[in-house]
Amino acid sequence: MLDVIVVGAGFSGLQAAYSAKKAGLSVAVVEARDRVGGKIWSAPLASGRGFAELGGAWINDSLQPRVWSYVQQFGLKVVKQRLKGTAIMQESETDRFEFPFGVTPEFTPEEKKNLEMIRDHFQAESLKTGLPSTEIDNMTLDQHVRALGALPKIAKMVNMWSQVMHGLESTEESAAWFIDYCRRNKGFLAIRADNSTGGQYLRFQDGAQSVAHEIAKLVGIENIHLASPVHLIKDHGSHTVVVTRNHEVFQAKKCILSVPSTMYKEFDISPPLPPDVQEVTNGTVLGDYNKLIVCYDTPWWRDEGFNGYFASYAGPITLGRDTSVDEKSHYSLTCFVNGLPGREWSKLPSHERRAAGLKQLSKVFKNNPEVFRPIEVFEQIWQHEEFSRGALAPVHSLGHLTKFASIYGRPVGNLHFVGTEYSTEWKGYMEGALCSGEHGAQQVVKALRSVPVKL
Repeated sequence: MLDVIVVGAGFSGLQAAYSAKKAGLSVAVVEARDRVGGKIWSAPLASGRGFAELGGAWINDSLQPRVWSYVQQFGLKVVKQRLKGTAIMQESETDRFEFPFGVTPEFTPEEKKNLEMIRDHFQAESLKTGLPSTEIDNMTLDQHVRALGALPKIAKMVNMWSQVMHGLESTEESAAWFIDYCRRNKGFLAIRADNSTGGQYLRFQDGAQSVAHEIAKLVGIENIHLASPVHLIKDHGSHTVVVTRNHEVFQAKKCILSVPSTMYKEFDISPPLPPDVQEVTNGTVLGDYNKLIVCYDTPWWRDEGFNGYFASYAGPITLGRDTSVDEKSHYSLTCFVNGLPGREWSKLPSHERRAAGLKQLSKVFKNNPEVFRPIEVFEQIWQHEEFSRGALAPVHSLGHLTKFASIYGRPVGNLHFVGTEYSTEWKGYMEGALCSGEHGAQQVVKALRSVPVKL
């Protein structure tokens, strides 16, 4: 019998397995997909000219020690997020304006002051410790900023933050959850920053999934079972049994579940999870978090003085960035198609989705004909993924963050739970997944070593 079976080979599951193995435990990892990495997925271009990051992509060398340690250990190459050049704001189908990247857009003096007030409020709140209040947890983010006095345009921008960060509208997540997310991630400004002070600083030249591949080697490829979706998890008290749809059976003293809490209800867990755990996990949702990645031979936007960054209130694309990593291979614009616009966009046929995205890019970049000359185009809709059902981290229902804080993510019998959603730091990022996996393994090691010896 194994010491621990890990369900899920994303970053948190792989880290949990590796940490457990380093502690001397026998481990096996069962993964539904035919690959490791979970929401970190680096798709190679058909031409062999590099990778497109369909999932998580950014890290920081000084603020995220776990993932950076792996970068150094594995000898991986990274590049800085490009910031040089002019940014663009698209306010409507016909209105757009340009502004220096990193400064407040050219709003009216009143709107600029209002935006800075809201920004400073979230930064101050996000540097506090502990949970936000129950009162704020029962307010949506939109209700909260309007109560603070946000002007219509500023409330619209806050909604964009929610779309870009979580794939939800500001009317769909609690203000407390938003603030708590910022508290776990070094503050609101660190989340929004693309330089060395924030989470969007560095990207992998050979794809972020290369980290998962290397950790998998440390776990032992022979210990990882791919294309094995789990159907049944049974806790017998003395041990756990995990059964896959393929009728594979694994037995272990402990089970670490490394899948989004939103998906727990899709497993046959026996005995059932306690009612309060079911209530909070059944209530979590994953955002509409989509990508449209357009690859080119040349960085034509740079020739016009643009850095590739644009934000939009019009069309399906919410945010775009220059995500070129190897200038000898290809150049790319990654477009985030999130929240309600992304929800509607995802319902279109593939060719219509791509057409809508390119049409919007054309308007953003002043009808430059190069927009329509990509060498390859990728799209990823995480809600369509059977084993993801959205991204990035599960978001609580209104009021659930504070109501269930004492039990959310805590072990239940021989079941332990890991994932970036439970991380105390860098929630929603690769670092957060590694952090949670590490802590989950520590829980298991401690529990197994504290079992009394029967005489």
